[in-house]
Amino acid sequence: MTLTVLCPLGMEARAARRGTRRGGGAAVVHTGMGPKRSRRFESSGGPVAVVGLGGAVVDGIGPGDVVVATEVSADDVAPIALPRAGAVSKALQAAGFTVCEGPVVSVAELAVGKRRQELADGGAVAVDMESAWLLEHHRGAAAVVRVVTDTPGHELWSPAAPARVLRALRTIRRLVPVLSKEVC
Repeated sequence: MTLTVLCPLGMEARAARRGTRRGGGAAVVHTGMGPKRSRRFESSGGPVAVVGLGGAVVDGIGPGDVVVATEVSADDVAPIALPRAGAVSKALQAAGFTVCEGPVVSVAELAVGKRRQELADGGAVAVDMESAWLLEHHRGAAAVVRVVTDTPGHELWSPAAPARVLRALRTIRRLVPVLSKEVC
């Protein structure tokens, strides 16, 4: 089966499409940002990978690092286990990426400062704004891969943020071919 790569932002989808041209034969779908748009996505049941930007909520994960979710959840979505996380992490590490595994929490608004710490205290390693809602009703093979743009020590609204976003988009382009082989 062909992997469907779900990218919430248009710039993430463009980067992923460039990656499919380098090999990997995945279909890329731009889903839209946030819970409302994410819930509109209807899964075909085939293998999917949610790919995009994310924020680290713990120290030790830097901008440009890749987070592979072991589970995703949100305030209104129970934890969804992602059993392919270990294999996906190993494949990305073998391809030269710096990878961290752990729970990812989806939030409706940007998590900064105190909210970021609350999520870390709850066991999350990273945060995004879509994954739990995109996978809420999906029953096939799935992975969530987020490239970190901001961390507790490097907030999103810093002067270096645009450079970190560009770096993350290049990382997305490079990792899509690896996912196409590993998630299915």
